[in-house]
Amino acid sequence: MKNVALSLTPAKCELLDNILNEFDEEIYIKSERVLKIFRGNGNLASDYLDLLVKLNLVILVGQVEGIDLPAMVGKQAGVDMFISEGGFKRRYALGKLEEDAGKTIEDIQNENLDLQEKLIKNEQIISKLEQELLTAKNKNVKYFWLQICLVLFGVTIMILLRFYP
Repeated sequence: MKNVALSLTPAKCELLDNILNEFDEEIYIKSERVLKIFRGNGNLASDYLDLLVKLNLVILVGQVEGIDLPAMVGKQAGVDMFISEGGFKRRYALGKLEEDAGKTIEDIQNENLDLQEKLIKNEQIISKLEQELLTAKNKNVKYFWLQICLVLFGVTIMILLRFYP
């Protein structure tokens, strides 16, 4: 009953969520409903309830010394929101993600903002380079036509000099 230091796993998170989901719209439930989740293992059910008490998610009503489970379990304010936000399974997954990435969600969000700023700067640079390329192409086209005009002018002068010496 005093083993509150449970190391969380996905299966344990699911059991904790199952206890909290058992309340549905009720504020109090009988301990027998929690006991069903643990297939009659009162000691294990008690350990999980102790953890939920420590986390201020439930209260125990009718606790009797020497008996593993109280008569009833009551949910604390905020449990519905906790469950609607994904409960223990979601928090475990987020914690695992942070652990795997070696970064916190806040670090990842900050990195994302930095990358978005770099993207905007790079898009501006690309736009400027595209404009310069277009300008250079226009200059090359003008230069090309100037060369053609000069060649034609030269050819014309040669023809004229040949016929009119």
